[in-house]
Amino acid sequence: MKDQNRLTLKLGTIIMGILLFCILVISLSMYRTNYNEIKKTAGIELYGCANITTALVDPTEIEKILAGDSTLSAKLGDDIGWTIEHKHIFEGQYIIDPNGIVLAIDENVSKQGISVGDQFAIDAKAIQDLLETKSPTYSDVYTFAGMKRLTGYAPIFKDHDPNNEVIAISAIDFEASILHERTWQMVKGSLLFAILPILLLGGTTIYLIKRATDPLNKIIVYARKVADGDLTGGELDLQQKDEIGQLSTDLNQLVFHFRDVLGQVSNNSEEVAQASLLLTAGTEEIVKSAEQNSIDLQKVQTSSQFQVEIVQKTNETLNDISSRTQEISARAQSLTEESVQTLEQSENGDQTLQKAILQMGLMNDRMEELTDSMAVLSKKSEQIDQILTVITMISDQTNLLALNAAIEASRAGEHGKGFAVVAAEIRKLAEQSAQSAQQIGILIHEIQEDTKNVASVTTESVEGVKLGTEMIESGGQAFKGIRQSISTVTTEISDMYNEFTQINGSVQQIVDGMKSVEEKAHENRNSTNEIANNTEEQTAAIEEIAALMETMQSMTENLQDKVKNFKLT
Repeated sequence: MKDQNRLTLKLGTIIMGILLFCILVISLSMYRTNYNEIKKTAGIELYGCANITTALVDPTEIEKILAGDSTLSAKLGDDIGWTIEHKHIFEGQYIIDPNGIVLAIDENVSKQGISVGDQFAIDAKAIQDLLETKSPTYSDVYTFAGMKRLTGYAPIFKDHDPNNEVIAISAIDFEASILHERTWQMVKGSLLFAILPILLLGGTTIYLIKRATDPLNKIIVYARKVADGDLTGGELDLQQKDEIGQLSTDLNQLVFHFRDVLGQVSNNSEEVAQASLLLTAGTEEIVKSAEQNSIDLQKVQTSSQFQVEIVQKTNETLNDISSRTQEISARAQSLTEESVQTLEQSENGDQTLQKAILQMGLMNDRMEELTDSMAVLSKKSEQIDQILTVITMISDQTNLLALNAAIEASRAGEHGKGFAVVAAEIRKLAEQSAQSAQQIGILIHEIQEDTKNVASVTTESVEGVKLGTEMIESGGQAFKGIRQSISTVTTEISDMYNEFTQINGSVQQIVDGMKSVEEKAHENRNSTNEIANNTEEQTAAIEEIAALMETMQSMTENLQDKVKNFKLT
C-alpha cells in the first residue's frame, strides 16, 4: 500500500509540476505582456506630456541658451515646472540638446543633483529615431543618478515649425520601478483566479490516479511473493479490462510458466546431479585405469627396449656362432682331405709291404739288422696302436658332440649359449684329430724308412727271411687295421663336416629369423611409444573431462540450491 501511494504521489507530483510549470509560463508571459503594455502606455503619456509642454517653450530662448546665454535657463526651468505640478506621477522635466547636454531643468531634477550643462544619460536609439522621424518617442528603462527611469522625448523645432530642424528635446522622466508594481497589481488577481482551478484539477487528477492504481497494490503484493520465491499462491483475480487487468493476466501466465519451468529444472537438476556423480566416479576410475595403463606401458616400453637389446645381442652371438661354425666346417673339410691323403698313403704302404715280403728272400745276409729294425718297427707299431686308440676315442666323442650340437642347434632360437660350448668342444676334438693324423703321417713315414732298412737287411740274411716275413705280415695286418681306422675316421669326419654344414644352414636360418624378430621388436617398441603418447593424451583429456564433470556437479548443486529458494507446492 505504501508503494502504491508512493506511485500515486509521484504521478500527482509530476502532473502538478506540469500544471504549475504551465501556470508559470503563462504568468510570465502575461506579466511580460502587461509590463510592456504599461511601459508603452507610460511612454506614450510621457512623450505626450513632453510634446504638449513644448508649446510653453520659446525656441528663440533655447537658441540663445545654445549660444551661451545661461541666464535664460532658470526662467525656462520655471516655465516647464508647470507639468510636474499638475502630473505628480512624473519625477521631473528638463530640456537637452540632441547630444544630451542639459539646457534647462525643473526643481525636481535639480533636487536629483543634476545641473544645467551636465551630460544626461539618453537612449541613443530613441534620440536617433526622434531626429529622423521628427516625432515624439520614449526610451527603454535605464538607470541614471541612482534611479531607474523611463523617459519621454518630444522634439522642439526652430520657430515651432515641424519643417525646421530640431534644436532641442523636451524630456520627462518616470520612475520605472512603478512599472513592476502596477504590472503585479494587474496580474495577481488573474493568477489567483487561475491557480485555484488548477489546484482543484490537480487534486481531482490525483484522486483518479489513486483510484486507477489501487489494483496495483494486489499486483505488487503478488509480485513480491513471487520475488521472494513463493509460487504457492493462487492467481490474481482482477476484473478490470484496462492495461492493469492485462498486466495481472500476463503476470498470472508468467507465474504459471515460471512454476512449470522451475519444476522441470528441479527434476532435471536432480537427474543431472546423479548422472554427474556417476560420471565423476566413472571418470575417476578411468583416470586411475589410464594412469595404471600408462605405468604398464612404460614397463612395456622398458621391456621392449630390453627385448630389442637382447635380440641384438642374440643376433650378434648367432652371427659369431655362424662364423665359428663355418670355420669349424672349413677345418673339418681340411681334416677330411688330410685323412683321405693319409688313407692313400696307408694303401701305398701296404703295397710296399707286399713288395717287401717278396723281397724277403734277399734279406738273409742282413737278418741281425732286420731283427733290430723289426724291434724298432714293433715299438713304432705300438705307438701307432696308441694313436689309433686316441683317434678312435676322438671319433666317438666327436660323433657324440655332433649329436649334441644338432640338438642344441634346434634350440638355438631360445638358448644360443649351449651351442657355443658344443662348438668349442668340437673345435678342440677337431684339432686333436688333426694332430693325431699328423702323427700318423710321421709314423707311417718312419715305418716306411724302417721297412726299407728291414728289406735291405733281409737281403743280407736268408735265415731271418721267415721270421722277417712273419713280422712283416704281422706289420701288414696292423697296417691294414690302421688303414681301416683311418678310413673310418675319414668317413666320420666327412659325416661331421656334413652335419656342420647343416648346422651352419640352420644357424643362418636362425640369424635371418632373428633379424625379422629384431625388426618386429623395433616395430613393437615404436608402436608401444606411440600408444604411450596416445595414452598420455587420453589421460589428459579424461582428466579435463573429470574437471568439467566436477564443475558441472558444482553448478548443478548450486542450481538446486537456487531452486530450493522457491516454494512450488
